[in-house]
Amino acid sequence: MKLEEGVLDRVRNGLTFEQFMRQWREKNAMSMKGLDKIQRRSRFYSKYNLERQEKVQREWEMSPSFESAVMSFEGPLQWAFITDDWCIDSAYSLPLLLKATQLREDVSLSILMKDENLDILDMFLTRGARSIPKLIAIEDDGSIRYSWGPQPEEIRLIRKDLIDSGAEGRIVSGTTIDWYADDGWLEVEKELTGLFT
Repeated sequence: MKLEEGVLDRVRNGLTFEQFMRQWREKNAMSMKGLDKIQRRSRFYSKYNLERQEKVQREWEMSPSFESAVMSFEGPLQWAFITDDWCIDSAYSLPLLLKATQLREDVSLSILMKDENLDILDMFLTRGARSIPKLIAIEDDGSIRYSWGPQPEEIRLIRKDLIDSGAEGRIVSGTTIDWYADDGWLEVEKELTGLFT
């Protein structure tokens, strides 16, 4: 697959990590007055995901195998990361990608907000669904080298089993939160290590 020039330009002009974080913090600082139930829930997730992401940024120590994998692949590459701030899977994976790009001058990261880039996300559906986050590695000519996401296979299967058994949404969400908090997010590092080598 190859992205058309116009789409490639949008990817290259996506948000920087710093812009994304500034936008995220500004949104969370806004009053919740007047928000409907769904908007309030989204803001709730956004607030706690910011804390989760900052925890990973503070505490994660890159493994030698991940660093080796990051340094081993051929560049240059543009990484597009499609996400939104309410996405828990994103909170635990974006910091790893950021640190990876800091090791490589020939790899750049742009962040694309899901709702503004559905046409791009539609090219990378997960079992027919618009699941985020989605990492897309793009070569200079727009060719796609690989994509990853929305989450490690282990938690995907756990969630699938719960959903298939009829578990309520709060149980599925709570199990996901607990799994990531119990160092499950290190599975992101393992999967990306395999992807990069």
